[in-house]
Amino acid sequence: MNLLVLRFSAMGDVALMAPALIAVAAKYTNIQLTVVTRGNYAPFFYNIPNVHVIGINLKKYKGLSGLYRLFKELNKLGPYEKIVDLHSSVRSRFISFFFWVRGVSVFRIIKGRREKMRQIRRTRKVLRKLPHTVDRYLKVFEKAGFPAVVRKGPWINVDPESKIYAKDFLLARKIDKKEGLWVGYAPFAGHKLKEWPLEKSLELLKLLKEEFPNIRIFLFGSSQEAVQMEEWRNGDQSMTIVSGGKLGIRGELGIMERMDVIIGMDSSNIHIAALLKRPVIALFGTTHPLSGFAPFGQEDTGVLQIEDLPCRPCSIYGNTTCYRKDFACMERITPEDVIKRINVIKNINTLF
Repeated sequence: MNLLVLRFSAMGDVALMAPALIAVAAKYTNIQLTVVTRGNYAPFFYNIPNVHVIGINLKKYKGLSGLYRLFKELNKLGPYEKIVDLHSSVRSRFISFFFWVRGVSVFRIIKGRREKMRQIRRTRKVLRKLPHTVDRYLKVFEKAGFPAVVRKGPWINVDPESKIYAKDFLLARKIDKKEGLWVGYAPFAGHKLKEWPLEKSLELLKLLKEEFPNIRIFLFGSSQEAVQMEEWRNGDQSMTIVSGGKLGIRGELGIMERMDVIIGMDSSNIHIAALLKRPVIALFGTTHPLSGFAPFGQEDTGVLQIEDLPCRPCSIYGNTTCYRKDFACMERITPEDVIKRINVIKNINTLF
């Protein structure tokens, strides 16, 4: 049996398919899972049995005619017994509709938009824990007739090529062996309101070096964000910039798996690091982990937030403005809070 699984974006949401796919593939060894997503996301699913990734460039399939052409190309690679739509976007709905017309059953994710809207309204908030994105994915497979339980992580396996990219990257910067504490910091997010204020990032970098003298800091960001990070680094040899634009996702995974702890915003870097089972510290302000986007497997120690603000959350994705005008949810998280959490994580890790 061949299941066609659809999820095109965003990066973090695509990566979060990995635990669900591993769970289903491990339990049902007689099925084939054909995953359709953006081509550069394929490394997230390396070495998952019976999972075949079809990487596509969505720019080649614009408009309804482009989606129909994509459907016909996918159909030739079938047949598929069921369609598992883990995106429920306009694009995935059209593609699954074309298959449905051909008599293929379609099972689609329920995103819980109504419950999420109750969380972010200004008055009469209903802030209860919603299913994690991974659980929502598993629910779709269950409706399709394949219930499964999440297995022990890590849920992203780093392939040999990624390790080679990482090694070459480090050697080119004269880092030939790991010494001291390696800390990753991903200060950026898809929306500005999910990011920590600039001065707090700079203060954190200073405190990290004071608190942990034998530290190496890796700054993660895009090629566009690398300019900002170079200003922060200012020639400091204890800092290394990891730009996804130059390395690609493969190389970034190879470096990320070497980190002792990774600090970041509510963004794809944190989700990917958690799936690699690296200790994370995710700063949540505008958004909230109870909306179903907490670092997977680290919902407690991996979250740093101000819990007694009645305005939180004011957004599910961070694409809004602060109606209080003081950005209290992020301003009240201090660099000292991050340092304390690192020490907590270090102490936890010494217990195992």
